[in-house]
Amino acid sequence: MLLELFSDFAEGKGLAADAFLVGGTVRDILLGREMKDVDIVVNGDVMSIGRSFATFAGGSFVLLDKDFGVVRVVKNREYIDISVLRGDAITNDLADRDLTINSMAIPLSHIIDQKSIINNDVLKEFIIDPFNGQHDLKYRIIRMVSETNLVRDPLRLLRVYRFAATLNFSVEVNTLAAVKTHASLISDAAAERIAEELRYIFGVDDSCSTIKEIDKNGILNHLFPEVALFSHETWHDILQSYGYLEHILKNLPLYFPGRSAPIVEYFAENYRIFCLKIATLFQEGECVEKVAHRLSLSRREIAYARMIASNGKVIKSLGSGGKSVIIALLRDFSDDIYALLISILAGTRLCQLSENPLMSLAGEIIAIYQDKFIPRKKKLPFIDGNDLIEQFKLSPSPFFKDILAAVELLALEGHVNSREEALRAARKMIKEGSRS
Repeated sequence: MLLELFSDFAEGKGLAADAFLVGGTVRDILLGREMKDVDIVVNGDVMSIGRSFATFAGGSFVLLDKDFGVVRVVKNREYIDISVLRGDAITNDLADRDLTINSMAIPLSHIIDQKSIINNDVLKEFIIDPFNGQHDLKYRIIRMVSETNLVRDPLRLLRVYRFAATLNFSVEVNTLAAVKTHASLISDAAAERIAEELRYIFGVDDSCSTIKEIDKNGILNHLFPEVALFSHETWHDILQSYGYLEHILKNLPLYFPGRSAPIVEYFAENYRIFCLKIATLFQEGECVEKVAHRLSLSRREIAYARMIASNGKVIKSLGSGGKSVIIALLRDFSDDIYALLISILAGTRLCQLSENPLMSLAGEIIAIYQDKFIPRKKKLPFIDGNDLIEQFKLSPSPFFKDILAAVELLALEGHVNSREEALRAARKMIKEGSRS
């Protein structure tokens, strides 16, 4: 465990007396949660300490924030964030933090003495807790350390909701009042930091209730000026669709009985749910892309969110198109058809028991995709460009590519099932093309 390595390192370097586990690490220990990361403050040159520990542990050194003195050491998917002690004592450092549940510390020397962080009863004797964070953890309360701290770093306004959502805690009344008072300051926070907090919020199964609270308390308009462009009725419908989206995602076996496992696997990539929720909130492709750019999302995320927001009408128009049109659509979208269909079902707010034609169409598309399209695609290609060159003496050209695409579509539709049939189909197309 990386923490044990750091304990050995700190003891050997004489750092342990002024080093502390802090913040989320202490909170997660008290909640009995698995520690995915460790936050430590030290009194010393963080850059030098971080580099030396990375060498000692055989890990990688990452500079997170030069101005605030924060570095990270990573090894085997574990990481420790090391930051400089703010002020001349740990109590001063804790007084500068956002929430009471994040403003507790444990002396590293205690970890070294106990050789364990598992025994909470023993642990509580050593916790430095000047703002009664243990009380607020017990009673599931989100409470600010001070209003000044929220104003000093406006991102903390959003972090109030992030922790309320992820821990399912309630926000204390004075904290809520402070958030409302200073809501406009959130627009001063860096886009990347805002996006990171939104990932946590949107990652909760029932983030709709949190989005409504953020909206009600005045922050959402400052995060997303686009919201003001929607009428009251339209925004109400959008939030309803968002709630339906989360219901579908939580109940995939109900909506797609016997076919949900591949869909669950598809959404194991967390960015997909995040982008799907962004697309659901902002509806139209250009608007979604604008929001995604402002949040500094990756190119992949921006393209994915726009794809969802821009193609709903294509799916809805399939009702009378027949299986060949569905196959052509599946060739274009592959697994992304899952996100598109769920987005459309959420937008129309259909119950899983609905007999609406759109619900039936969604089931039909997924059945065709899983039972026919995927097995057929695994057999491809039956022929390639070399076959056209060798068998028919063709040279690469737009017509060349059209033949390969047409043969592939015939195979996906089930009309071509072998290399011989593919060659016959290509020969026929070449003859017809030469006559025209």
